[in-house]
Amino acid sequence: MPNATRTILVTGFEPFGGETVNASWEAARKLDGWRCGEWIATARLLPCAYDASVRELVRAIEALGPDAILMTGQAARRGLVCVERFAHNLDDAAAPDNLGVLRQGIAISAGAPERLEAAAPVGAVAAAIRAAGIPGRMSRSAGGFVCNHLYFGALQYLRERGRATPAVFIHLPATPGQAPAAASARRLDAAQAATALKAAAAAMLDVRAQAA
Repeated sequence: MPNATRTILVTGFEPFGGETVNASWEAARKLDGWRCGEWIATARLLPCAYDASVRELVRAIEALGPDAILMTGQAARRGLVCVERFAHNLDDAAAPDNLGVLRQGIAISAGAPERLEAAAPVGAVAAAIRAAGIPGRMSRSAGGFVCNHLYFGALQYLRERGRATPAVFIHLPATPGQAPAAASARRLDAAQAATALKAAAAAMLDVRAQAA
């Protein structure tokens, strides 16, 4: 009998900082229903808030039981797609989240490691993005805001439950129509960003299929 359809959960964030769109969700939503072989993508919008984002992601994981997780966020100061190798056990941002929470120099989880490594081959994912014609690289810092907080929470959740689910976080540049402070002049429109995410997902899924 043929294998059952497998799910890759793709997440993006709601707008923050007074903007009306978030580049991550504009791209992630384009993957909802996208098929790659026996895989199908399901997109979920997350709140741009520290603990609420993790809670919503965990709810999605428990409801969908995804076989892979691709998290995305916006990094307006970066001019290319960044595949994050590490999530750091530290919240340290100058601005509050969308619920008004300000966290500066605070550990995310007491007693946890200083950092957790991606549960996916970040080098191969970054290479796949470049092969699709989109500028991309591996990054060692997911920042100190909600993106990093979500990433650390997701990896910790999977680790504590002994799940070998491939999971990675990708930062996307701002879209051409946005005007965030100190943004890079290099932008990606939603279609280009979605191309990058599809390439990243395909690279993750190839590895998962070989390991199955």
